[in-house]
Amino acid sequence: MAYWRQWWASLISNLGDGINFVAMPLLALTLTDDERLLALTTVATFVPWLVISLPVGVVVDRVDRRLLMVSANLARVGLYSIIAAWAVHGGISIGWLIALLVVIGSCEVLFDSTAQAFVPMLVERDQLARANGLLFAAEIVAGSIAGLAVGALFFDIDVGLPFAANAASFAIAASLLLTIRVRKTPRVAAVSVEDRSLRSAIEWLGRHQLLRTLAIMFTVTNLGLMLGQGIFAKFAVDELGLDSFGFGLLLAITAMGAATGGLLGPRIVGAIGLRRSVVAPYLAFGLAQIVIGITPPVAVVATAGFVMGFGITVWNVATITVRQRLIPADQFGRVNGAYRWFGAAASAVGIVAGGFVAYAIDLQAPFLLGGGITLGAAIVFAKPVLSGLANADGV
Repeated sequence: MAYWRQWWASLISNLGDGINFVAMPLLALTLTDDERLLALTTVATFVPWLVISLPVGVVVDRVDRRLLMVSANLARVGLYSIIAAWAVHGGISIGWLIALLVVIGSCEVLFDSTAQAFVPMLVERDQLARANGLLFAAEIVAGSIAGLAVGALFFDIDVGLPFAANAASFAIAASLLLTIRVRKTPRVAAVSVEDRSLRSAIEWLGRHQLLRTLAIMFTVTNLGLMLGQGIFAKFAVDELGLDSFGFGLLLAITAMGAATGGLLGPRIVGAIGLRRSVVAPYLAFGLAQIVIGITPPVAVVATAGFVMGFGITVWNVATITVRQRLIPADQFGRVNGAYRWFGAAASAVGIVAGGFVAYAIDLQAPFLLGGGITLGAAIVFAKPVLSGLANADGV
């Protein structure tokens, strides 16, 4: 029962994130036509992952995790209420919007980091893969499918309506989280304050050969996957000849693949094992990137997008389950924060590098290069990861 309340809270929270994903750029377009400022509205929500994800991990390990998620959502209620009122009555500037987005992004970091640490407190170890898969499916369906449609519809009705809906969604999610009664609490070992520091957690990750290898693999993978993301809209319009509706449909198909991966991921993990589930998806999303880069007919690109979304989600279900089983509960926030920081940094580098690659060569090159990097990572890391998982205690 407690897990399902978190599941519904995550679904509703991600619905708000999806509404924001489509409505915020539309609001920004009403405030400025300067491409540099428009780009900053996207960067603003991404920067907090680079700046505060590590210290947030410390907070997650020291403060009640349920109350942290509630606090993050209540903060977003206030922030989106301000944006809604400002959008309706006028007066908001692009500068103020960017500043508010940085704070909203910080709340997202706090909520998402805490949510991954919260799941092992609600379900048994043998149910982690299923719990993670269902959470991913809820996140994708609500955020990447329903949220996009609702956000666009609400913005057409009234400029402030999507942001008011955001505020309401986060308020409902916070209320659901408040009703959760946790029966399992992290066991905090009797260690010094210094041993519970962020530095000690990073050192712990560095000493753990398997998780260190997975972190490197995660970093390289994010770099490869994000090479094509920054120029994907231009690729869809210039190379595939799609209009805005066609581009949205292409994104929705990829999201449906990811949602399917969330629903079937636990079964796949059960069928082929956790070890193979960490490595096998690389073949799916690596080859899918290369197929997209070849620029076949739109139907083939859409199929490749579905496969890529499916593979990425199965891989996420498997790797998050591994981390939840191996990282001590009282260190999870810090170690997981360090792990995810490297992935966020690689994503930022990949987006920027993909733009330069496309500018220097062509729009297909980032996808071909990204697919090559992803498949290369599978070849290099497959053996140490498979052997490490085979020998790891507690997996």
